[in-house]
Amino acid sequence: MSTHFTSSVLPPHERGVELGRRFRGEVGRTVSTYRRLFAALADGPFDVDLWAERAWASIVRLAPDHAAEIAGIAEGAGLPARDVAAVNARTEILVAARPGGPGECSTVVSLPPAGPPVAVQTWDWYDAMGDGWLTWTVPHPDGRVVRTVTEFGMLAKIGVNDRGVGVLLNMLHHRGDAAAVARGEIGYPVHLLSRAVLDEAGSVEDAVRSARSVTTSASTSLTFVDDRGGAASVELFPGGPGVVEPDEDGLLVRTNHFLSQEGRDGCLAATLGVSTEVRREHLLAQLTGRAPRGPEEVLAAMRHHDPRGGVCRHGFGDADPLLWHRTLATVVLDPGARTLDVRAGGPCGSRTAPGAG
Repeated sequence: MSTHFTSSVLPPHERGVELGRRFRGEVGRTVSTYRRLFAALADGPFDVDLWAERAWASIVRLAPDHAAEIAGIAEGAGLPARDVAAVNARTEILVAARPGGPGECSTVVSLPPAGPPVAVQTWDWYDAMGDGWLTWTVPHPDGRVVRTVTEFGMLAKIGVNDRGVGVLLNMLHHRGDAAAVARGEIGYPVHLLSRAVLDEAGSVEDAVRSARSVTTSASTSLTFVDDRGGAASVELFPGGPGVVEPDEDGLLVRTNHFLSQEGRDGCLAATLGVSTEVRREHLLAQLTGRAPRGPEEVLAAMRHHDPRGGVCRHGFGDADPLLWHRTLATVVLDPGARTLDVRAGGPCGSRTAPGAG
């Protein structure tokens, strides 16, 4: 069963302290698990503390309000601020430890000609983080409200705000990422960009402008949808971004390779296996030519267990249990109702054994 938490109406630092105190053990376990993951994934010796300090310095410089909230979480949980900063920059630090990684996350946005937008995502990640997440409601003092599915200590991931804007994420891999790592740089952390959009955006256009305004060091696509029928996916990478729009039927399908002209030449997905192509081709085959009118149509297409890399993932085959990988949650985002329907496990409802695909 997933955890739900609603913060009190507080300024950023105090809100962070409240969450850190409430989930002291969970935040501590998230920090320690990521430290072990960073070390396990590195190709050689890897200074986790150095990269955590770099993450903290970058966040303080680029996102001071978020730095205050992170510092509050750290204070409440009894941890150094750099350790919670590392959780918020875990995508960037993982790229520094070892470029590339397992295929993860499939996203579908549908804009039917009649009816509200449909947005569904699988969140695929390390099984070690299987109990390390929550659904968090963040009311701001000025009346804004953010709802997000995120990891303990991380300010946001997948989410929706009270103005009807939703955000979904898919990891990408680009050859430009290595240059930032070589310089020892951490750009604007992509999970904090998600939170910034959820905090501020009133439309897809606002969200795209926010994404274009930052420089990242780890490639990611952020897909935005709003209650007015807008949708776009921004592919962030050093040298980017690129923007992908829904097709003529109102369908936008994302996995883990670049689709924009700007990003394709540097895409490294092919070096990591065929999973991203298999998943996207399956979803397109199931959904092209019509815009699904409800999430159940999308979820039915996502009940897919191809041994080369299904949308519904149950990959426990690695020799090291720390590196087991599966679908941790399936999220249905409704920008009109401003809600998240979060289901633990994959679209098939199983945490362990794959069913018939």
